[in-house]
Amino acid sequence: MSGNLSKSTNDHLLKLQCHFTWNLLAEDVDINDVEKRLNDQIVFLSDAYKHRLYNLLAYLKHLKGNQDEAILQLQKAEAQIQESNISEDTDFRKTVMYGNFAWVFYHQNKISESCTYAKKVESILKKYESPPMQKTLLVDIYGEQGWSYLSYRGKYYQRAVECFERALELDSEDPELNSGHAMAVYRIEGFDFHMSANKSFPLLEKAVTLNPTDTVLKTLLALRYLNIKKNNQGAILIEQALQEQPESPYVLRYVATFYNQNGQIEKAIEVLNKVVSLTPNSSAVYFQLAKCYKKLIRIPRTSQGHSTQWYVQQNSEAILNAIIHSKKVIELNNAHVGAHILLADIYIKTNDYQKAEEEFGEALSINNTRCEQKHEVHLNFAQFLWDCRKLECEAIKHFKETIKIQCPTWYREAAIKKLKTIAESMIDQNPKNATGYALLGFIHLQTAMKYYKTALLLEPDNQEYSEACSLLQDIYHE
Repeated sequence: MSGNLSKSTNDHLLKLQCHFTWNLLAEDVDINDVEKRLNDQIVFLSDAYKHRLYNLLAYLKHLKGNQDEAILQLQKAEAQIQESNISEDTDFRKTVMYGNFAWVFYHQNKISESCTYAKKVESILKKYESPPMQKTLLVDIYGEQGWSYLSYRGKYYQRAVECFERALELDSEDPELNSGHAMAVYRIEGFDFHMSANKSFPLLEKAVTLNPTDTVLKTLLALRYLNIKKNNQGAILIEQALQEQPESPYVLRYVATFYNQNGQIEKAIEVLNKVVSLTPNSSAVYFQLAKCYKKLIRIPRTSQGHSTQWYVQQNSEAILNAIIHSKKVIELNNAHVGAHILLADIYIKTNDYQKAEEEFGEALSINNTRCEQKHEVHLNFAQFLWDCRKLECEAIKHFKETIKIQCPTWYREAAIKKLKTIAESMIDQNPKNATGYALLGFIHLQTAMKYYKTALLLEPDNQEYSEACSLLQDIYHE
């Protein structure tokens, strides 16, 4: 095929609504980890929307360079649509799938086949061009896009929220859309420092009303009841979920989270061990187990008449299990920042500082981490260096690294507070301590940069704000 035809095909494909045009970047995820999760969902979730899982799996296969396997996954998606909706008009559900087919064939340099599938998309768009029909089509596309972003996690949660909101503008009472929207907001609350944890509460309540058989939603609502100190209402929903779906790993994981947050650690461990038997390759489940066992470790800060070694012996089972499960997480997903930090913290509790430092080093070496993960690593490492190693200069360096990353998180606020305390202590002990004043200046520099950047966003043509930002940026990098 000529280069001009290929370029023309590419330009046409870019207009399609599918995974290839939704800006799902390979560097933002561990592809193998997402694949494991999707394959588990295919086993345990209902058939109604499994074609979406196959669609996303096809895209992941493409990212790994396996176009033939991508085609196979898309064929499974097509078969799933036909099997699940025999008596319905399901062409609208094929739009994203056909778009993916077109892109995969394009990457195989099969331009004719690519054009064939692009034309199939055009036929569907034409078939659904009347307002009522178009609404059905758009709701499905926005919904699939939203669920795909949810599977990608992290910074994609906000994009998922926006997709579901767009779809809900067209159909505000759609049960599946309300479910996706509530889940997206629930998840983003764990990442957004400024978002209230109660924002998802009314969304989950509505979603449960519209989806009375969705046990996962019930467990999420139960967790929000814990946030507002209504533990009994939460417990009722947990019992309902367990009665309705006692073998669902997704229900059981949130049940375990509820027990954990409610102080019922042993029950949480019991439930998680059952989840492991159902999904033995889930790094998230082993991470939950490791955190539960860590909570069982009882080593006081002071010896209280006994040596640290004595307390380690008394807690040997909890320590061993916490280490084993943390290492299992890393075995399944070496880029799991939280597992490295958790393992480091366990080693700190047992005074194995050398291994703790190695784990922090591993966490710092992981590429493409989110800003909140970088904050968490630098802050925890700084605290370790300050409290355990007594390496003040190195600790201050990592407190500063936490603050430099311009992202609003609890970790950054904690680093600012700690560094301010250190600086003020230095000055109290010696009013002529230059380092103390320099640290205070560094903290205020970060604040000034933040406010000038905000001002420049509001007035992008303001020369004064632009020059101030440039000046602060130059100082910042000195």
